[in-house]
This record gives sequence, C-alpha cells and structure tokens, in this order.
Amino acid sequence: MTDFNHVREPMRTKPAHPRNVLRYLRATSISMIVVGLGAFVAIMVFVLPNHSEVTSALKSRGVRIHATVTGCRQALHDENGGELPVTCWVRFTPSGEHSVESALAFKTHQVRDGYAMTVVYDPKDTGTVALPSDLGYWNTLVRNTSDVLLLVISAAMVPLGIAGLALRRLFGKFAKRYGEFQ
Repeated sequence: MTDFNHVREPMRTKPAHPRNVLRYLRATSISMIVVGLGAFVAIMVFVLPNHSEVTSALKSRGVRIHATVTGCRQALHDENGGELPVTCWVRFTPSGEHSVESALAFKTHQVRDGYAMTVVYDPKDTGTVALPSDLGYWNTLVRNTSDVLLLVISAAMVPLGIAGLALRRLFGKFAKRYGEFQ
C-alpha cells in the first residue's frame, strides 16, 4: 500500500493568470470606445442628414393638407403596456393631382385607419410627408427609437471605455508597484 499523504503540493495563493484580467479589461474598453464612436458616426452620417433634409424641405416649401390614415405598422408595446411609435401611411390629394399614398417620414403614435389629420408634404416630392409637429430634429429623435438608441450608445460607451482603460492603467501600476501580478 502506498502512502500519498507524505507528498503534498504547496497551495497556490496567486491566481494562475491574473494578467489576463487586465488584458480583457483593455480589449473590452477598446471595443466599447469603437462601438460608441461607430454609433456617433452613424448618427452624423445617416440620421442627421436625413432628418435635416426632410425637415428643411418641408419647412421651406411644405404645403399643409388634410390626409387620411390608410394604415399603420403593427403597434409595439413597452413594458408598461403603452404603445411605442410606429410608421403610418396617409392618403392625400395634392392640388390638381391624383390621390397619393405615402408613409410619414417620422414615426408617430398609432392612429386608426380612416383617422383624419393635417400633414405637410413636399410639392416637389409627394413621398416626403410628415406631421407638422414633427418638423424639428429633437421632435423626430424622440419618436424614432433607433435614433435614440444610437445616441445613448454613443453617449455611454465612449466614457465607459475610457474609464475602463484608466482602471486598467491604474491596476497595472498597482501590480508593478506591489508585485501582485508577477
């Protein structure tokens, strides 16, 4: 019979790979900064020009007209049961032309089919239609969930990523100074 009790390995008091924690913190922080900056660039390249183009066209040469809602994309509900903004289509007849059906340029709260409302359309492009209350960047931003999401991502990710890099640097200095991770 062999006695294994006399051969004991000393217990390790240090983690096996503590430097990997710092490496992951660096990679995560850099990823957060890249995603945040990417969201900011997406806002600058895609959202702002589209919103300002539509708003500018409708403010400068838009014509108010009565329209009828012909349909809305199925309503989504938030956790409180409230309806989220959806895309709706309206039908109107520009002066001297045939009836036109077009989607509202910005999301709105769902209304029922047949609902009458006033819209603003661009006489040069009857496909550009919006509610008068939506003419303004912040008004439309609040109604378009994807725009708000991009804004939140860009506003949160970059500072969090920078804070992560600062923490990584602080922990690295601590490790060198006290020999904790050697």
